[in-house]
Amino acid sequence: MTTQMQKRPAPAEETPWLALLAPLRERLGTRDAWGKKGSLRWLERAVVARGGRGGSVRNILYKDLGSFEEKRRLFDLLRELYAEAGLPTPDEPEALRSAGAKRLLGRDKRLHFARFVREVRAGARPQLVVVGGAATGKSVLLEGVQAALPESLVLNLARDLSPALFVLAETLGVTGSYKRLSAQLSPQQPFAQSAALQEHLRRELAAHLNAAQRPLLLRAEARATLAGVALRGADGAEVTLTTWLEPFLVALKVPYLAALSEPPQHLPYKPLRPPSRREARRFLSERLPGAPSDLLESLLNRAGLNYGELSRLALLERSRAGAGGEGRLQRDPALQPLLQALAALSPEADPAVPVALLETLLGRPLTALTQAEAALIEPLEGAFVKVTLRSLLPQAVPRELHRRALAFYRGGPNRFRWLYHAKEAGAYDELVALLNEDPSRLALLPGLWEEAQSWPPEAQIGLAFAVVRYRAVLGDYTHPEAQRALARLSSSHDPQASAWARVKMAEARIDEGRFTEAAALIAALPPLSGEAAAELLLVRAALARWRGAYAEAEAHVQRALKLPIPPLLEDRARLWRGLVAKDAGRFDEAFESLSQVAHNPLLVGRARYQEGDLRTRLGDPVGGVRAISEALQRLGSSVSSEERARVLARLGTALRLSGRFTEARAQFSAALAAAPDPFTKARVQSEAAVVESAQARPWEALQLAAAADTFYRGYLEAATTRLEEARYRARRTRYRLAVAYFVWATGDPYCPPFRGVQSPLRSTERAEGLLRELLDEVAPLAGSADRYASLHLDVARALALVLPAPQALAVLRGLEHAVPDYLKVTLRLALTEALLRGRETAEAASYLARLRTLPPDPGLRAWRAALEAELLLDLGQGETAGDVIAEALTLPRAFRAQLGRVWGRCLVERGQEALAERWLNPHANPTLALPEALALRFHGGLASAPSAAPAERVA
Repeated sequence: MTTQMQKRPAPAEETPWLALLAPLRERLGTRDAWGKKGSLRWLERAVVARGGRGGSVRNILYKDLGSFEEKRRLFDLLRELYAEAGLPTPDEPEALRSAGAKRLLGRDKRLHFARFVREVRAGARPQLVVVGGAATGKSVLLEGVQAALPESLVLNLARDLSPALFVLAETLGVTGSYKRLSAQLSPQQPFAQSAALQEHLRRELAAHLNAAQRPLLLRAEARATLAGVALRGADGAEVTLTTWLEPFLVALKVPYLAALSEPPQHLPYKPLRPPSRREARRFLSERLPGAPSDLLESLLNRAGLNYGELSRLALLERSRAGAGGEGRLQRDPALQPLLQALAALSPEADPAVPVALLETLLGRPLTALTQAEAALIEPLEGAFVKVTLRSLLPQAVPRELHRRALAFYRGGPNRFRWLYHAKEAGAYDELVALLNEDPSRLALLPGLWEEAQSWPPEAQIGLAFAVVRYRAVLGDYTHPEAQRALARLSSSHDPQASAWARVKMAEARIDEGRFTEAAALIAALPPLSGEAAAELLLVRAALARWRGAYAEAEAHVQRALKLPIPPLLEDRARLWRGLVAKDAGRFDEAFESLSQVAHNPLLVGRARYQEGDLRTRLGDPVGGVRAISEALQRLGSSVSSEERARVLARLGTALRLSGRFTEARAQFSAALAAAPDPFTKARVQSEAAVVESAQARPWEALQLAAAADTFYRGYLEAATTRLEEARYRARRTRYRLAVAYFVWATGDPYCPPFRGVQSPLRSTERAEGLLRELLDEVAPLAGSADRYASLHLDVARALALVLPAPQALAVLRGLEHAVPDYLKVTLRLALTEALLRGRETAEAASYLARLRTLPPDPGLRAWRAALEAELLLDLGQGETAGDVIAEALTLPRAFRAQLGRVWGRCLVERGQEALAERWLNPHANPTLALPEALALRFHGGLASAPSAAPAERVA
């Protein structure tokens, strides 16, 4: 018995769809409600869920049969599964790609597409020329063929042929040959020689294209040039691009599809007709799948039936939606002039483009723009426009555009654009001159120093001057740019440049408190002139100021001001003159000099800061707050964080002296946050401790002062720079530490009106010990500098508060002829307080009589009111004393509270509690002691009964 073997049917040839599915089935093993992901049943259900037919899936996968829509739906699904599986995005199957391309074409172009693609795939050598105008779809046809034949070479010829031919030569690997030939072309050469070179170039490219054996897709406009040279035929006559290309096309032995703008003379061609509205709408809907119909209609109405415009508008919509298209728009010859002009004229820092300038660069009014060009810009207020999508702007822009923009902005008010276009146009001499005229302009061009490393050496040296000046104004000598610029100048062969670099290095040493090193740097310099000489004089003034030789410092500044110097340096000199006058105690002169600083915003800010500091010191903290607040605004974020921390801290002190304690604490918090180094932080902590003591927060005050004291002790043991500054700060900190101990011991806030202890308190021993030790230390220094005179008085005044009246008077009496005039008001108030505690009424009255005129300091006014009321109480004029207190209740709330506490104690000590009834009615809280009751009432925290008429009147 024989067994007959049945033949199995041969397996069907694998389709591209099965090849697409294979990698997924290895990766996707999960299941969901539709079954196993990637299986036939799962795909069918997924397609149905997207609006397709489930039965189409099997036909597409196994037979490659199905409509374009069903294939597109399945491919989109597979692409999503690839992404879910972490696989690279797959390419479309060739049939789908071709079908998609054909759908965009009108009937005539579909025939050309089908014939050309079919013959190329069959191994034939079709050579087809089609001709059509601007709106006939040449680019769309070529794009479709390229999608179906991705191995094709593409050549888009318009305007200047050089860029496109260079890219082709690069693709073919013959850039060397192309460069040699194109470099020989010149507008000045004879026509015959130019024609011969162009013919040679055509033959070379045709030969290499034939060797590459790849289809060529060529699009050509009607007219063009080659490297700025007119196109010429064999006889030397100027020809159109189509005529120039004919010999090139004849020489080709590869398939080509040439889409020309005008008919050739000797080659057969097929005309292209414009698209119908239906074809144009289908083209748009394919380019913008899912777009609403009203958008499609709007684009159609704007572009008409021009495929080029439709394509550009569609690409622009895709770009706006983040779906790509920017690259093709940037390469579009029709858009390149506008995009390049916009890229040149709309830097990110100032994107507004003047219409007049843009029209000049384009050579036509904006009303003549095409619809696609008009969609690239949108109007701004005034005669300006801006680009609608910055991602379209090319990076490389011809310098000529910047040169023309520079001519437009030169001398105008827009300094940034003047500088920007000078830089981009390569006008380095002009740019450097502008920057050295005002180095703060460097802030408009961040990163310029790095860019300048490729500049000519002379321009680099000029920029180095500007960089150093700019960083010097900021006080940022350690910035890497400043260091590199100084090194560049120091190594210069120009003795003036290297000497000036040493002057700026000396400035940096002064800024660090290294005065001896600064003096050594300028010890043996060659004679300097102009600005360099003036800056050297300012360095010498700083050194003289450090030594306390104010007359010498002022003489140096005056000599600098007599030199021919620019406004920036003149501002610096005036600022220095104000500082020297301030240190020397010539305050009117200091105010005058500081008010004359008017050009550079940073120097104006520093002048306002010094003015505010001086006003605060002279008893006008409200004016100080105003000036320092203005300084902060002017300084902005340009200054170093160290300088910003100092200014914020000083504003905190002015606010404290104005009685605005909450705001003062906020400024100190900001200053601590800004402090960039331990030295600055310790300085702020020390100053911030006082506002805590002023609010009777001894623990917080001790924490801050102790932290600063610990830092300064360690710094003075190890550091070699800023030693004198550190010694002064350390002494000032110990005073503030003692004040915190005073608040801890007495429970009183350290703010006016001050009142000493009536009898020795054991708990004040720590404060007394620190203050006695510090007084012995600073007394010999009081004549050396104004700040030590002020510290001497502060220490003596605080010590007097913890001593019995006779000892307090002994400490204070010796100071009256030693302190500067502006401090004598404070000293006399302290003396009056000690005299009243010692019951020396007559002498106290004589001091008060000399204190009728006070500066506008609200704290001093509160202190005088308390002392005057106490004196009147001792003289038996209780009602008048009450009137003095009532008048003082217009002062800031913080001082009113302390006034109530001090006044209450005076009344209790003298048994005059009844005088408080004008503020406290019979229904007042009986559990409160009189000093605290009055403090709360004056502060506004204790209400009075409605029937208390006097209290109503005072309130």
